[in-house]
Amino acid sequence: MMIDIRCPKCAQLLLKAEHCKGEIKCIRCKKIIKVNIDEKDRVSNTTVIVK
Repeated sequence: MMIDIRCPKCAQLLLKAEHCKGEIKCIRCKKIIKVNIDEKDRVSNTTVIVK
């Protein structure tokens, strides 16, 4: 199942992924977002941290 990762600040679509661990920079608002999606994760418990 693909999960849409959006910036929590500006809602820009950043990534669609099933498995992902890392950081991505929002191209619109320039915030760094940490993403950690495992096989077992669902949308409600995906870790997204804004710096």
